[in-house]
Amino acid sequence: MMFPYYLQGDDEVHGEFPFTLKIHHLDSHIPAHVHHFIEYTYAFKGRGTELINGVSKELVPGTLTFLFPHQVHEIKIEPGEELYLYVGAIGLKAFFGGDTFFDLHRLLQGAESDPNTTYRLDDETAAEILTLLEQMHVEIQEGHPWSRVMFVAKLIQVFVLFDRYRQRHLEPSPSQHREVQSMRGMREIISYVYHHFKEEITLETLAKKFNYSVSYISASFKQLAGENYYAVLEQIRIAHACNLLISTNLKITDIAYETGFKSYSTFVRVFQTRMHMSPTAYRKNKGIALDF
Repeated sequence: MMFPYYLQGDDEVHGEFPFTLKIHHLDSHIPAHVHHFIEYTYAFKGRGTELINGVSKELVPGTLTFLFPHQVHEIKIEPGEELYLYVGAIGLKAFFGGDTFFDLHRLLQGAESDPNTTYRLDDETAAEILTLLEQMHVEIQEGHPWSRVMFVAKLIQVFVLFDRYRQRHLEPSPSQHREVQSMRGMREIISYVYHHFKEEITLETLAKKFNYSVSYISASFKQLAGENYYAVLEQIRIAHACNLLISTNLKITDIAYETGFKSYSTFVRVFQTRMHMSPTAYRKNKGIALDF
């Protein structure tokens, strides 16, 4: 089976203001892909189907979706149908930055623990969020004074409205609480791996640090990320390598070690397997972009 495309995303999401918001008009299939940033989408016209780690959900007006790194996802559009989406992206540095006021990660911690991150909003919440997204799109397109501040302030409003909706409708029953807490613990482990992927992190290392068994962490990675732990770690390293290949002039040998590989030959072999081209070819072609 071919590995899903790695989607680089817009240059802005890796820059000083790591936020984007665009309108996508889809009338054909978007193949399976992953990316190294947080994505949120809001369907406001038309119809489609999104598969996230193999789970299918309908996209209709009022559907809000959060896509976290290494969730494999694709969108299917039936012949004759079309779908209009607001598609926003947040760079990982902004999302995990931990700023006291702009704590985006904290606002979405609940969603990170949900087995399904596609939400059909109630009419009131959907209308409020759509209005905010329309205003955010104007801010980011027209570049008025203080546009960036206004954009982030409205994004926080979107996430607050979403979390209020989630707590009203989706909070677990007491019988589900233990499972949710366990999922949240695994999200903490995944976040740790994101921040320390350059280091030699084994399952045994994680088990000792977070007080879980090796078998539990291994099975949970497969459940949450769709792949085993070492495949996920490889994927994070290759995603970082892709960023460095097209955004820096670092030598490829340096990139190999910078991304946590112990040898250049291993890096090239893994990169070729996952990206279906060599690092040199990837840099020359400026990565792989999906035509949205």
